[in-house]
Amino acid sequence: MEGSEGWSKYRPAIIVVTILVLIPASVFLYVYSERGYEGFIDWFSNGIIGLMFTGFMIMFVFPLFEKLYDYLYEKLFKNKKTNLI
Repeated sequence: MEGSEGWSKYRPAIIVVTILVLIPASVFLYVYSERGYEGFIDWFSNGIIGLMFTGFMIMFVFPLFEKLYDYLYEKLFKNKKTNLI
């Protein structure tokens, strides 16, 4: 009994990891069975390239839009003096 008590604290983590592995594994298995080896490699590499492009956009391009917005806001709206009366 003492040996099984040690694993009981890891059981929820093992269940979560198993579920998280089985979901993408079933997708990969389905794509492999439908497209074959070469089709699966093409699909997988296109997905990796898409993720890399998306990561590049999020890390480098979108912050540039924020900098451009801040620059234009400072230039167009901050320097104008408003007369409310």
